[in-house]
Amino acid sequence: MRSASPISVVFPPLFLLLLPAAACAGEAPLQKVEITAASGLQQRRDDTAAKIIVSRDDLAQYGDGSLAAALKRQPGVSVVGGEVRMRGLGAGYTQMLINGEPAPPGFSIESIAPEMIERIEILRSATAEYSMQAVAGSINVVLRKGASGAEREWKLGAGRQDGRWQPAASLRVADKLPGFAYSLTGAVERTADDVAGGTTETTSGPAGTPLALRDTRTRNASSVNKASLTPRLHWTLDNGDAITWQSLLDWYRTGFDGVASETVLLGMPTAYPRNGATSQASVFSARSDVSWTHALGAAGKLTAKLGVNHNRRDTDYAFHGAAADGAPLLLRGVVSDAIDDSVNSSGKYLGRLGGGHALSLGWDGSLIRRSESRRQRDTYLAGGAPYALDEDYTADVRRLALYAQDEWDVTPRLQMYAGVRWEGLQTATEGRTLSEVRTRAKVWSPVAQLLWKLPEQERDQLRLALARTYKAPATRNLVPRRYTINNGNSANNPDFQGNPDLRPELAWGLDAAWESYFGKSGVASLSGYARRISDVTVQRLFQRDGIWTASPFNNGTATVRGIEMDVKFPLRTWWAQAPDLDVRANAGRNWSSVAAVPGPGNRLASQVPATLNLGLDYRLSPGMSMGGNLHVQTGGLARLDAHASSHAGVRRTLDAYALWQPDAKTRVRLSAANLLRQQQLQGQSYVDEAGRSDSVTRLDGSASLRLMVERSL
Repeated sequence: MRSASPISVVFPPLFLLLLPAAACAGEAPLQKVEITAASGLQQRRDDTAAKIIVSRDDLAQYGDGSLAAALKRQPGVSVVGGEVRMRGLGAGYTQMLINGEPAPPGFSIESIAPEMIERIEILRSATAEYSMQAVAGSINVVLRKGASGAEREWKLGAGRQDGRWQPAASLRVADKLPGFAYSLTGAVERTADDVAGGTTETTSGPAGTPLALRDTRTRNASSVNKASLTPRLHWTLDNGDAITWQSLLDWYRTGFDGVASETVLLGMPTAYPRNGATSQASVFSARSDVSWTHALGAAGKLTAKLGVNHNRRDTDYAFHGAAADGAPLLLRGVVSDAIDDSVNSSGKYLGRLGGGHALSLGWDGSLIRRSESRRQRDTYLAGGAPYALDEDYTADVRRLALYAQDEWDVTPRLQMYAGVRWEGLQTATEGRTLSEVRTRAKVWSPVAQLLWKLPEQERDQLRLALARTYKAPATRNLVPRRYTINNGNSANNPDFQGNPDLRPELAWGLDAAWESYFGKSGVASLSGYARRISDVTVQRLFQRDGIWTASPFNNGTATVRGIEMDVKFPLRTWWAQAPDLDVRANAGRNWSSVAAVPGPGNRLASQVPATLNLGLDYRLSPGMSMGGNLHVQTGGLARLDAHASSHAGVRRTLDAYALWQPDAKTRVRLSAANLLRQQQLQGQSYVDEAGRSDSVTRLDGSASLRLMVERSL
């Protein structure tokens, strides 16, 4: 184990300084706070752990077809290429949970239809009960639960984007009987797009002399057909015990067809100036678990859970390379698959003790195996020996965690949470051309949180949290399989290869927040955070036999910090005669610095620097409402190493919706996404003593319309 970070020595006294003042404040009478908003707001206010609740109604409000689209409007959340991030940090720094359990390998949040979700919890700091792989925070997806009575609901709809129809449908059936309850939610959907774009590549010598200039026009069409099913059974036994079985099944099939045409204005062309690619992929994902709850007297409860996960992806890919005149040169066929299987077990004992204490003890363990195989066959149509490459790898990850935590109501105005979690991690990677490589790591993770309701106040409170978290290597990054570039391999467009020697990253973090609750449903908060990360993962970019390859490795430390603001309230809170209008706004600013990478722009994991959301919801009548949201996400320079960097443009999206409720059981929702149709910009640069090369890609933006009809039976 490594020695304690200086942050761990400095931060704990802050709790000790606040404790006496807060305890004295407990002598003042606690005033009643009137909050009649949804229970999610009450839970956010009362939970010791900082948590934002996104309800099912919030997820459905804009009629989004994916969870990522809905989450981007939440405080401190950004979305990059379908990856949901907190504090702007991707690449595994944001932990995804399903019903409180770490999401299995291969999981994509895009695979879950919003209709499957009961609520989403955004946790800004870690807790001992959940995995501590939450450097940036956690997003917990809670699946739909059983109903209090008979429930029947269906939704039908269709959208249109890039001239393509996108139908969708879902059905939910649920009921509660004596001693037994069940629910079943199913959804099917097809999405498709057709995106045009272009890439400009320039190369110059040491003195800035232009050496090459190429412009490539692209057109990529893709489609996704997916189906999801969430069955849930719940039994209440005669002795008061409860058994719950819940599963999440996802099937989806993707298709891709892309073409590229290159124009050379200066210098030499790439190997295949005209090229195209087609692929079909099928993915099946299954998650199933059984939990048992047993009461131990009047003040104790034991919960145990056993689950299995399976994810399989099969891909058939073909690349056609041709000369500038269209003469065929290369036919490359690749057949690959990746299988992620895991078994996990968890359990918790919860006991209510005297003096306002609630003690929890538990365990959490999993066995994960990732298997990959790839078969590549190249045929050179202009002559030349065919090429064959076969690769097989497996990576095993074993994890065991033990934890204890205590939630303590010190006074009516002061709540404290303290916990510790031990996690052991072992990885083993081997393949056809790789001898077995093993790594071991053990992490002690203390965590403490404080909630102090200020004296003589009925609405303001302060939060403080300290935690040690970590980020384990993704199994994909442990497998040394090379993901190759078909055409134009360069420093700005390298192959990728995993590293079986990767170690976990360790982090100390501090979170602080001020919150104010006012009126019937108003809330305002201002928060800040800081992280210090050791053994941070950075990129190693190297050239071997003329081929550029990028690979991850551990190197040094990084610091992360930022501030967030969140406010929402009905306008009538301040003006009684105002229209029935709700105002929402949130903003976040993030900074980071990687010690091993020279600045400026040495941001961790290409961190999103800033996010902004401005939203309005207007109720014209009890049966008619509408609203809109402006989302802004900045980019800028991000240094990857001493020579390579990337650049992302600012992204602005405007979404709107209108909802009509002709009766209590029917809803008609019209939504529009990305009304600004802003072009996306992404660039890469590489600079060394031999000169400079730049690549800038622009993708056209498109708006989409979606009409949904919802009916409860």
